[in-house]
Amino acid sequence: MSSSSRAKLSPKKKIADRIKNDLKQAVLDGVYKSGDKLSPEVEIARQYRVSKVSVREALHELESEGLIVKKRGIFGGSFIAEPGVEKMVNVVTNAFLFGGVTVTDLAEFRQILEPGLARLAAARRTENDLVAMEEYIAAIHHSIEKGEPNQTKAIGFHKLIADACHNRFISSLMAALVHVFQQVLDKEPDMETARKDIRFNELFYEHIKARDGEKAELVMKKHFDALEQIIRQRRKNGETIS
Repeated sequence: MSSSSRAKLSPKKKIADRIKNDLKQAVLDGVYKSGDKLSPEVEIARQYRVSKVSVREALHELESEGLIVKKRGIFGGSFIAEPGVEKMVNVVTNAFLFGGVTVTDLAEFRQILEPGLARLAAARRTENDLVAMEEYIAAIHHSIEKGEPNQTKAIGFHKLIADACHNRFISSLMAALVHVFQQVLDKEPDMETARKDIRFNELFYEHIKARDGEKAELVMKKHFDALEQIIRQRRKNGETIS
C-alpha cells in the first residue's frame, strides 16, 4: 500500500485493521483454535480502549474472509471458523463473479496445475480412488446412453484425480475450480464432445491405475488443448463465458 493510500485511512479503519491482524495472529499462535468463541465485542473494545464500532468492523472483515462465523441466540457470538472446502469454493467463485478473473484465466491456471496432479495421482492413488473413478465413468456412460450427456459430471472427474493426490489443499482448490467450470460449461454438450470427454476420463483412469504418471500427465495436456477449443468455439458462437 502506498503512503498516500495509508494517509487516507481513517483512525477507526487503522484500529479495525490492528484488531483484525491481532486476532489472526492469535489463531496462528494457537491462542484460538477452530470452534473457539471469541471474547464479546464489549470486552475486545475495552481491551483496545476503542468503541464497539471499530471492533464490529474488524469482526465483519474477518467474517468476510471466512475466518470467523457469527451465530445468533443465547449461545451465539463470534467463533473461529472450521477450515473447509466451502470457503475455498466461495473465494474462487467470488473472484470469478466479481473479481475480474475470467474463465480463460482459470483454464490457464488449470492447464499449468493439472498435468502435475495427474502424475501425482498415479503415484498416490489407492484402490478406493480407483473404485470412485470407475463408478463415475459408469455414471457418465449411462447418461450418454440415455442421450442426456452430463457435462458437469464429466468435469467433476477432475476432482477425483485431485483427491487421489491425497493432499487436502489440492482437493479443496480443485473442488473450487471444478465448481466454477460446472457453472460456466453447464450447457448440454453435443454427443461428439461428450464421447471425447468420457474417453479422456477413461484414459486418465487407465494410466492412473497403471501408475503411469508420464502418460497421465501427457493425456491431461491433450485434454486442455481440447478444452481450449471448446471455449474458443463458444466465444465464436456468441456465448457469454467471460
